Amino acid sequence: MLSDPMKDAVRYIKYRMRSRKEIEDQLLKKGYSQEEVDKVIEKLEEQKLVDDRVFASLYVSDGLNVHHKGPFRIRQELFKLGILEEIISDSIEKELENCDLKEIAKIAIGSTERTDADKMRRKLYRKGFSSSLIDEVIDEIDEKS
Repeated sequence: MLSDPMKDAVRYIKYRMRSRKEIEDQLLKKGYSQEEVDKVIEKLEEQKLVDDRVFASLYVSDGLNVHHKGPFRIRQELFKLGILEEIISDSIEKELENCDLKEIAKIAIGSTERTDADKMRRKLYRKGFSSSLIDEVIDEIDEKS
């Protein structure tokens, strides 16, 4: 027996903000019809509990400043969460205006042995930083050594 789709949706977004697609997928997985899901998401959007622009902005900010991920990885993750490319690009662009990507990359290296350029390069690449930025960061670290 299915419970109320609105209650299930609110319970799902209680722990962290979710994208529209995440909520839709979760409710469909629980067995609700597409029509029920659409109505619930519409109500949640009216109440500003679901907003992909706000979600993307917060996700980008956390990705860069808390998890020290690069823009390419964040873009890929947001795309998987169902965020439109336009919204992803806008969010990343706005956040990059307020932060130093090179410093984030240096922090992302973390405890990786700073004498091993290949290890640092692989780690930064996995985290989603561009090759040119990786080269700049490694060159700076080499100069200081």
